[in-house]
Amino acid sequence: MLRAATGFVRERVRRRGDLVPLGFTWAFVVAVDVTLIGGCIIATLQRPAADLPAGLIATAVAVVPFLLFLIYGITLKVHEAPVLWAAWSAATAIFLFATTAPVGTDFAPLLLVLMVGAVGALTGILGGFLATVSAVAMLVVASTMHRVEHLALYLSILGMGWLVGYLMHTQQQLLIKQSEAQAMLAEHAVADERRRIAREVHDVVAHSLSVTLLHTTAARRSLQQDRDVDDAVEALEQAEQLGRQAMADIRRTVGLLDDGPMRLTPEPGVGQIAVLVDDFVRAGLDVTLRAEGAVEGVSAAVGLALYRITQESLANIAKHAPEAQSTVALTITRSSVTLRIGNRLPVSVAVRTSEGRGMRGMRQRVEQLGGHIDIGPSGDEWSVRADIPLSDAGNAWRPPWCPA
Repeated sequence: MLRAATGFVRERVRRRGDLVPLGFTWAFVVAVDVTLIGGCIIATLQRPAADLPAGLIATAVAVVPFLLFLIYGITLKVHEAPVLWAAWSAATAIFLFATTAPVGTDFAPLLLVLMVGAVGALTGILGGFLATVSAVAMLVVASTMHRVEHLALYLSILGMGWLVGYLMHTQQQLLIKQSEAQAMLAEHAVADERRRIAREVHDVVAHSLSVTLLHTTAARRSLQQDRDVDDAVEALEQAEQLGRQAMADIRRTVGLLDDGPMRLTPEPGVGQIAVLVDDFVRAGLDVTLRAEGAVEGVSAAVGLALYRITQESLANIAKHAPEAQSTVALTITRSSVTLRIGNRLPVSVAVRTSEGRGMRGMRQRVEQLGGHIDIGPSGDEWSVRADIPLSDAGNAWRPPWCPA
């Protein structure tokens, strides 16, 4: 029987654990109820044996809120405060007015102190004040009926109970605000991660499709105009190879979503920009790369941003001006790195001022690294210029002619 009752209570506690409001724990709930039951027992033992039924009734009334919470799930945050006030005030009234004789140093009024503290902790200043007023009224009435002695002592302890409840309520509100702030930060972190992965997927897909289209266009022209099967086959083979590489890039990017081994795959960096440009050159894009400076001082984050900006810019050139002459210029100094991609604007191509996802992604990458980027027409060219500072450049970067 005892084991069954223990199991029932444990299961109910487990199910009702989420009903305890933030800032309060099961330790708080159990401590309050144990103190309450202990006070009821002491108040009952202080009275003559003839008052035992009244003491048992008062104790049963006092534990009603906890039983309602445990069995039916009445939440502490919404319903428990008025239930606590009614039950514990009624229990104290039974002890004070339904017994045969008053007790000199009665423990029963301390139940009111516990009630005021608990109600104040759950409801705040107004609830605690109303509970205090009702408790003071009961004690004053009991004192006038000569059922309570040492009224001033009880009133002072009652004031301390209200103060403790107010402080606990204040702490609870601070914990709630902290929890809300943490939840908001978590939402922002998730949103930032989603945007980052969206940028990666967009850049990979845009690059692979742009170069693949260049290869297939070259193959079509070889077959239609030159009737050169060998060139067409070579272009298709390069498109196939690029497609496989793009699939690997997409798998690596999607791998950012989990904790699997794919997260350990290195991201492309500044050292792979030359390979990227060669891919576009083989696809038929007229692009020239000029690079100055040592790449050792460029961090992985900056290198990835430079690679993706180059990738997106060349993909846009392949889409909007595939016949235009283009230039990629990368300059790395001791304190910063500058990347400029420019291409001549064909007469038939209108300049667009609205930014798509790719341009927004480039801006976000550079701004997150504390840099600046300019995108737009410059004379007869369309230019993308990104300036990114190198953090701790004096320690991370050293020219090859300087001794270590």
